[in-house]
Amino acid sequence: MPQTPARPPLVLRVGLLLVLVELAALAALAVSIAVEALGGGGPSVGPSLAMAVFFLGLAGLVAAAARALHAGRRWGRGPVLTWQLLVLAIGVSQAGLMPAWLTVLGVVLPVAVAVAVLAPASRGWTDDAGPHAVL
Repeated sequence: MPQTPARPPLVLRVGLLLVLVELAALAALAVSIAVEALGGGGPSVGPSLAMAVFFLGLAGLVAAAARALHAGRRWGRGPVLTWQLLVLAIGVSQAGLMPAWLTVLGVVLPVAVAVAVLAPASRGWTDDAGPHAVL
């Protein structure tokens, strides 16, 4: 009987690292929105704080899904891929309004993560029953 590796495949680890970069940017955006709202720079404090809390909650959900993928649990694939579709849609729809480097980042990053999560080695890691590693 072949032994399963103790670590996720490299392609999945790279993809999950890119997800963490995205989530760090989202958390930074949420914090900046909250700071601006509380500092009096925003037009309305309530909706700005609600959006900041929503963004932090979304970041938490996607972080939990990424952790689940790292541990070999299949359920994390859906939230991570849905987040990539949202990032890609934002990147494409805002292409004329953002600097070129940010547009490229908003398109290339989610595609790279989706390819990494859907790679055969990554699917094999998450399709097996049970967790592979404890985080």
